[in-house]
Amino acid sequence: MIDLIIGFVIAGVLFVVEYFLCVKLKNPLWGGIIPMLILIGTIWIFASGKVPLTIRNVFPFVIANTIFFGDWGTGREKYKKLQQAEMDKMKARDIN
Repeated sequence: MIDLIIGFVIAGVLFVVEYFLCVKLKNPLWGGIIPMLILIGTIWIFASGKVPLTIRNVFPFVIANTIFFGDWGTGREKYKKLQQAEMDKMKARDIN
């Protein structure tokens, strides 16, 4: 049970870090570091044989990778919206 709680805490911290990397930094590659590390780790876990390659074991890894890559895309969209809002403010000041 404690392992599950520790796992959720680590995942939460990774989500927060990824959010700030995606939304606050200009280069989109920074936000992709965590999802790529998770994908590489997933491949390594199954390739090394530490976890057997069955549907029951693969499914949680697929879900985790999908969530992190989806969060990356969502964060980049939010970054673009924030940049556009900033540009709109600057244009409004120029008009006045």
